[in-house]
Amino acid sequence: MRGDPYQNDMFCAEVKNYAQPSDQGTQFDEFLAKCYVAAQAQHHLSDHFMWITWAPFRANSWSTLNSPGQVETAVLQHSSRVFGTSDTQEARKLLDSELAQSVAARLWLIVLSDKQETLLPLKDWAAIVAAELTRREGSW
Repeated sequence: MRGDPYQNDMFCAEVKNYAQPSDQGTQFDEFLAKCYVAAQAQHHLSDHFMWITWAPFRANSWSTLNSPGQVETAVLQHSSRVFGTSDTQEARKLLDSELAQSVAARLWLIVLSDKQETLLPLKDWAAIVAAELTRREGSW
């Protein structure tokens, strides 16, 4: 990533170019569990976790999708893969709430549209931006 405060940060993204919500809720929970494992292992791409979609899902709970509670719920839901146990009580003991909070803080929910893909800077502006980045960093 470029620019403060994300300069040189790395990210992991899952992209869903769907026309409808489909089963994104189920897939999102699995993604959160994977993010938890990546953060736990301090994976080099785990500065940020991005869910990029063209079709919003779980509209009634959208504002809580990036909450620590949602991460914990997803991890517990996939506890057999995360912790090697399907026993909920045992999994709760193994769950690191601070790590879940950290994952939630690094989570981005991005909704795009087909029209956004057509937005491109004018060639003159792209050249100006490239020149400025080169001037600041010494490389594009």
